[in-house]
Amino acid sequence: MKRHLLTFITVLAVYAAQAQFFVGLRGSSYGGVTNVDYNPAIADNKFIVDINLIAVAANVNNNYVGLSRKAVFHPSLFTNSNFQWQYLQERINGKSKNVYVGTQITGPLSFMFSFGPKKNHNKNAIAFTYHNNSLVNTDNISETLARSSYYGLGDRADAAVHFLGKNLSNPNLAVRAAVWNDYGITYSREIINKKANLIKVGGTLKLLQPITGAYAYSNNVNYKWSEFDQLNIYNTQLNYAYSKGFITSKEYLPQNIAQNVPDYINGLFSFKNASPTAAADLGVIYEWRPDKDKPAGETSCDCETYYKKDNYKISAGLSIVDIGALHFNRAPNTDNLYANIQSWSVAGIQFPNGLQSFNDTLRSRFQSLASKNSFNIWLPTRINMFVDYNIKYNFGVNFSATISPQLSSQRNMLHQVSFFTVTPKYELMWFGAYLPVSYDAFGNFSVGTTLRLGPLIIGSQDLLGFLIKKYIYNADVHVALKITIPNHKRCPKGDIRFTKKDHSSKR
Repeated sequence: MKRHLLTFITVLAVYAAQAQFFVGLRGSSYGGVTNVDYNPAIADNKFIVDINLIAVAANVNNNYVGLSRKAVFHPSLFTNSNFQWQYLQERINGKSKNVYVGTQITGPLSFMFSFGPKKNHNKNAIAFTYHNNSLVNTDNISETLARSSYYGLGDRADAAVHFLGKNLSNPNLAVRAAVWNDYGITYSREIINKKANLIKVGGTLKLLQPITGAYAYSNNVNYKWSEFDQLNIYNTQLNYAYSKGFITSKEYLPQNIAQNVPDYINGLFSFKNASPTAAADLGVIYEWRPDKDKPAGETSCDCETYYKKDNYKISAGLSIVDIGALHFNRAPNTDNLYANIQSWSVAGIQFPNGLQSFNDTLRSRFQSLASKNSFNIWLPTRINMFVDYNIKYNFGVNFSATISPQLSSQRNMLHQVSFFTVTPKYELMWFGAYLPVSYDAFGNFSVGTTLRLGPLIIGSQDLLGFLIKKYIYNADVHVALKITIPNHKRCPKGDIRFTKKDHSSKR
């Protein structure tokens, strides 16, 4: 078991090298199509057209095991026989342990464009976006269970945790995972633009294409290790399901996967094992522009000065995103289960056929309960809030928060990691530098960097972890490449702003 845990941790670390996503750019008026899934109120933005060529973001986060920074920069150390004891660090604080892994790929040619009357040609905005999303949550692993598993459930584990012979429980233990595509159409417009005040709203309607999903949840796992290889489980119900077509399930055993890869891929990107559903995002942004009606000076044909008058001093936004659920067809023999097991000998237990072997083992020991032929996994609905303050000379600071609550009583809801961020920034049309400083619900402190270099956006939520921290508990990488046409304001021909004031009357 220790070997399996070590493999799992290694996979997480490698996966991270591949998000809250694009944290530094959130709330920026230069986010364009990249910010559509954060707040769909994208009207009156800095771009006439913004087209995504490719955008990839990935995030891994946990509050239990830290990976040595040395190992990150020397991957050969992963093969060290003492890797676990030399390059991993436990966080012991009495709290439940959680793991989050998420990725998002924004599809090529996702785009947004602005339109409107001549005097306000960016009053409206429309976007089309599509994403491939994957997310894994493991929540509420008790510190006793986490530590005894980490040490291998043997003498060393008992010396550290003293678990042997004790009646133990683990409330609200849950594992959830899903992969899905979404295809969204966004419309946004200004609804108030008077004096120094502007309010814009936006909404996105998304078609969801579930690809694969799974969850397991128990209100309370009651168990005792009477011996190191003897497990007792008392009066425990497990809600358990995974979707048809899941890799290493009955349809795709390991020995047959190689020759069935084309069928497997076709099955993933179809509605064969799931049903299409819909989701929605809603957002509103308020901007205060105190310089909007000030005179532009003796010569207003300086369109840069005129354009800067449309910049806000303070912007505040609120959005609710990913309101919806994924609907899957349940794989055969993945019923909800009940256990009251005495003296289960787990010595040498193996799963030669992957998930299918694990499922068969559960069914041989647990009592099956009546279950529906389908199940839902709720999207990671979250509330995004930000306040953006432009200080002066293109310098500013952004305060933001993302709250991702667990709203489902069945614990079949995905979630991101809630966090709070302060981002000092410097922004020009073709350049931006952002330094997000974050604290998340897992207790991790992060200092990151995002750079916007013309059409290229690249960054990390926790660059500090790779440069300074001895042990890394969370990691993030985000990259985007776009085609952008900026929204330069121009003085209309014949406008009085082209004409210098006549001072002859004062002579």
